[in-house]
This record gives sequence, C-alpha cells and structure tokens, in this order.
Amino acid sequence: MGETEKVSSDAAHTESSIQKKEKEKKKRSRVNKVLSEIKKQVEFWFGDVNLHKDRFLQEQIQKSRDGYVDISVLTVFNKMKKLTTDVKLIARALKNSDVLELNVEATKLRRRLALGVQPQDVDARTIYVELLPKNVSHSWIDRVFSKCGNVVYISIPRYKTSGDPKGFAFVEFETTSGAQKAIESLNNPPEDAPRKPGVFPKTVKNKPVPGLISSDGIAPEEKEKEKEKKKEKEIE
Repeated sequence: MGETEKVSSDAAHTESSIQKKEKEKKKRSRVNKVLSEIKKQVEFWFGDVNLHKDRFLQEQIQKSRDGYVDISVLTVFNKMKKLTTDVKLIARALKNSDVLELNVEATKLRRRLALGVQPQDVDARTIYVELLPKNVSHSWIDRVFSKCGNVVYISIPRYKTSGDPKGFAFVEFETTSGAQKAIESLNNPPEDAPRKPGVFPKTVKNKPVPGLISSDGIAPEEKEKEKEKKKEKEIE
C-alpha cells in the first residue's frame, strides 16, 4: 500500500471512529432522557399529591402486605406506554430514587415513606380554570400557571367517547399564595381583550376551590355530566 493510500485509509478509519462515538453519545443521551422522564413520572404517581387522589394505586398498595406494587402494573398506563413497557428499564430508572425503593429482584416498587394524612388546605390551593384550548395539555397549563407559583397537580377532564379535553381544568398549587396570584393575574380579562380559548383562563367567582360551586350551587364537573346525560336521552 502506498503512502497516500495509507494516509487516506487512516483518515477514513478516524472519521468512522468519530461517527461511531457520536452515534453512541446520542444513543446514551436519548436513553438518559427516557430514564429521567420515567423516574419523574413514577415519582409523581407515588408522590403525596397524586397518591392521595389516585384510588387505583391506593388499591394496589393495599393489596400488598409490604406495600410493594408490581412494576408491570405501571406499563398499562398510557403515559408510561409512550415512554416504555420494559419493566427492567423502569427499574433501572428508579434505582437511585429518593422517593421509591425496589425489591431485591427489581420487579416491584414502593414508597420509602408511608403516605401521610391529606393536607386540609388542598381546596384553598386549587383553582378551576376554563376557556382552555381544544388541544390543551398538562405541559401547556404548567407553563402558563407556573408563572404564578409551583404547580403540583393538574386535572384535565376529558370526554370518554373521544378523549378530547372538556375545556376546563383544575390546577393545584404548592401554596395558597400561588393560587391567589393565578386568580388575580389570569382572571377577568379586560373588555377589549380577545376572547380566544386559552388566552385568559378563568376561575369561578374569583375564588379558589371551594369556590368551584357556581351561583346555581352546581359544580362545573356535575354540570358537564348533566349535559351528557341530557344528550344521551335526546338521542334515545
């Protein structure tokens, strides 16, 4: 092999080696991102705020003598399906969790600390918002309302038939001051403001929950249920 050919071959080998390292780096980056998202999601599910409201997970924990829940249970959740259905990958993501611990076989998980009593000020820290975009998401609401304070829980009611959002949501803040600030800054837009969904989320009567009850004494969610029942009767 001539000197020129050797130099060319070495250069090609070096370039190939660099490309290989770049691919491996990108792959590690993608895996680490997924692991981080898995950990964040599962810790939220088993965190105080969500677990107090999640009857399904509470039942799973109560079924177990030692508080462990099979990791495979999590793979049926839609949000987890989008990330992975690999039990081993989920276990890997939670290996260093401060909130959860794994069993010896790494097939089950449980909270490190027992679930305490539900705080009494949840209603005061929660607001009802409406006029939301048709394609509203948890991330959109979090982005809008986190400007007022730390958002710890978001509930977006959806229609069972289509899965589409109903146009309103419940947002729980870490503090009552955060909820109050959201009401003051996002409620009651000026008369000349555009009336497009998503521009000005509102609260009912300028009050946090239990101000969810409207003037007729019926909560928004109950109104929606009544409307759906009436539609079903009309169809029949």
